[in-house]
Amino acid sequence: MNSLDIRKYKKDDFKNIQELYKEEGWMTFVNREEDAIKAWENSNITLVIERNGEIIGFLRGISDGFISSYIAEVMIKKELRGRGIGGMLIEACHKEFPSARIDLISSEEAHDFYRRNEFRELVGFRKSFI
Repeated sequence: MNSLDIRKYKKDDFKNIQELYKEEGWMTFVNREEDAIKAWENSNITLVIERNGEIIGFLRGISDGFISSYIAEVMIKKELRGRGIGGMLIEACHKEFPSARIDLISSEEAHDFYRRNEFRELVGFRKSFI
């Protein structure tokens, strides 16, 4: 699969990340661009994964650094899914805050991915205001 590199998000990455959101149909990050940029800037877990210099995935979340981490989004280009790339991002997130548990909310389609990555299923709720 060539060289894969995980690194911290930089402001210049946003347009490429926005394209991945668009590909997945997550239009909030396209339609509310200013808010989406602020969300990335205010998150303390912001990882991108590149293949030969191209961003092919990302992970965004927040953590208190000790007890709890929350993954807001994990996204890998559709044609590259199922190759362990998302798991690499989760492992990098864990290494950043090794004593913190990781919580997240997932779509049903992603449940098997999280089970393969040793997450256990809990009940969650969401309320959107916009």
